[in-house]
Amino acid sequence: MNTGIISSRYAKALLRFTSDRGDAEKTCAQAMTLEKAFRELPRLRQIMEDPAAVGDGEKMSLMEGAFGDEPMTGSLRKFLSLVLQKGRIGDIRLILHSFIDMYFKSKGIRFATMVTAVDPDPSLVEKIRAAAKERLGGEIMIETKVDPSIIGGIIFTVDDYRVDSSVKTQLETLVKEFTAKNKRIV
Repeated sequence: MNTGIISSRYAKALLRFTSDRGDAEKTCAQAMTLEKAFRELPRLRQIMEDPAAVGDGEKMSLMEGAFGDEPMTGSLRKFLSLVLQKGRIGDIRLILHSFIDMYFKSKGIRFATMVTAVDPDPSLVEKIRAAAKERLGGEIMIETKVDPSIIGGIIFTVDDYRVDSSVKTQLETLVKEFTAKNKRIV
């Protein structure tokens, strides 16, 4: 069976389960924390994907560690136990990503990323959120990332919509145009 279909089915089940229990918002926040831990800690990802690395109880403890002192919601704990039991923990990143996406869509919230060369001023983030909300409708949740390689400007992505006003991209465009014009002259 296709991994995308599996993750989608598990994510739908988690969304229904958490909605029925009334802790979907909290579970989504914890799913985002856990998904971020998997994204930023490659060794954690490897341990989860390797069935022989550690036992299921240790895997659960590692995932609980992502929340620090905050206890994991009962819904997320039960769900992760099920995923471990069914041998699908290798798909957990995709499952969590699908769940987060489904949760936001069910609430009419769009998830966006904003990449800048330096930490953005909160007022800039709010202006961009307001402009995106006006243009696209619905609530916009923005995750900011810092990438010094873009030199300056921003890269804003929401759904399939992307605005790249980074200095790096503008310089690359100038180089391409300059090279193309000079090739015609020779």
